[in-house]
Amino acid sequence: MSGASLKILIADDSPSNAKQLEILIRRAGHVPILAGDGRSAVALFQAESPDLVFMDIMMPGMDGIEAVRRIRALPTEKWTPIIFHSAQDGMGDIVAGLEAGGDDYLVKPASPRLLLAKLDAYARLLALQQKELGYIAELESWRLEAEEQSRLGAHVMERLTDAEGLRDPMIQSFNLPADTFSGDLLCAARGPGEVLNVMLADAAGHGLSAALSAMPLTQAFYSMTAKGFPLSSIAEELNRKLKALLPADRFVAASLASVDARNQTVEVWNGGNPDAAFVTLDGKVSMQWASNHPPLGILPDGLFSGTTETVVFHEPGQLVLCSDGLVEAEDPEGRWLGLGGTLDLLVGADDPQRRFAVLRDGLNRHLAGRAGRDDISCMLVTMLIERRRIPRFAAPMPVHQGHVAEWQLNLAFSAPELRYIDVVPAVLGFMTQVDALKPHQGTLFLIISELFNNALDHGLLGLDSATKNLIGGFEIYMQHRAEGLAALTAGRIGLSFLMHEDEGRAVLDIDVTDSGPGFDHEALLRDADLATNVTRPHGRGIALVRGLCSDLVFSGTGNRVWARFLL
Repeated sequence: MSGASLKILIADDSPSNAKQLEILIRRAGHVPILAGDGRSAVALFQAESPDLVFMDIMMPGMDGIEAVRRIRALPTEKWTPIIFHSAQDGMGDIVAGLEAGGDDYLVKPASPRLLLAKLDAYARLLALQQKELGYIAELESWRLEAEEQSRLGAHVMERLTDAEGLRDPMIQSFNLPADTFSGDLLCAARGPGEVLNVMLADAAGHGLSAALSAMPLTQAFYSMTAKGFPLSSIAEELNRKLKALLPADRFVAASLASVDARNQTVEVWNGGNPDAAFVTLDGKVSMQWASNHPPLGILPDGLFSGTTETVVFHEPGQLVLCSDGLVEAEDPEGRWLGLGGTLDLLVGADDPQRRFAVLRDGLNRHLAGRAGRDDISCMLVTMLIERRRIPRFAAPMPVHQGHVAEWQLNLAFSAPELRYIDVVPAVLGFMTQVDALKPHQGTLFLIISELFNNALDHGLLGLDSATKNLIGGFEIYMQHRAEGLAALTAGRIGLSFLMHEDEGRAVLDIDVTDSGPGFDHEALLRDADLATNVTRPHGRGIALVRGLCSDLVFSGTGNRVWARFLL
């Protein structure tokens, strides 16, 4: 005998036939249930949910054929075998029984050995069914759990990716997952100086595992952007975080860009993604940034480089970032769209404002209605040149109401520290813990960064801002700056901050000194005066500081500057 005890319904109007079958079933270790006609058989089937049915055909009221039809019409989640057990042995009777829903047909009187063999056979089938139903229930439980995890994961991913930044008017983007979750991650945020930072990351693989690989990037990207850290430091921290968290076979390709519309610069770090490109409004690809770095999460700190490429954009256009899912998107014949095909779609648009829509339409035509084999994402950042004749920010107006307690901070940085500390974000992060200074984080970032960079660039490194006037001058200037900073062995910059009240006004006095030989600060101020009225590649920073502060005074040989900011 195979399988567990079965509950077996016997439908037969002959008491002797029913009794014989009942005895046989009990001896075989099963539980019989008796019905004297078809109507009772249907009722007991609904009430008892038997595992197996023996059904006679000729019964009063409702015959076995009609009873089986009604049983088969009942909703059920399992298969219950029905064996016709009848004296009717004609071919028409057998066919009618099987067509009504019977699974087997035995002619009375059937031998006990045959009946027992049938019981054993169906017991084995029902045991397999029970196991299969268990698997189905387990799969259903897993499905429900997976749906809950997907819902929770989608909720967390949405919160972590901060879609608010992607609604910046400069940005257009799409992210088409190949699975429930996308392993591509798009982020955008403004820094305290109104510089726009963007990131397009593409984790290896796709689905939930890829999404989890990219998820740790969001917090570091947003927090460091908010504090004003440079792009190179952000790239280094993202790599450090992924290297510590991910297994050796996981990594994340990424494109990072920082767009400074005020200074008309774009800075790019590309590690493992397709080329980033700058497309002018008249349809020319004027710049491309190839992947000069490996993806994030592969190299340890000592081997990783956060070195970026910075260029000046002299005409308006759009920065294009994309994942390899876009360039490797296949048409029905298996041909890739390619980077060239992507750029052709963009430059081929007759209206620059429609480029994003043209790219989406072209991608849809290329895919021909099929889903991509990988996650597909792209970001367009529109960069316009706004020529202003006055500094961007209006003259300061005091906003602080009431008394402020005096607060002072004095810091000094030597050459070794200047080489590796991001001074301005570090100082600003400490200062903005003071309640009276918190509302001014963005403005103070601009002021302190300009004054500090002047002390470093001109006071210690001896750089000449006029270099920026040359063709490719900004890139040359930044290269000289990086080389000079790497070679810096002596020198010191001091920063002092004093918050107090002066004649009933809350003010912050900022004092920046450097140990260099000094520089022509009068020329710097003349450049600032010119930058107020015409567009110049340099001098605009000091012009901005003068517009933001009530007082700005250089002294000595230019190695000290004092500024007063009204709170």
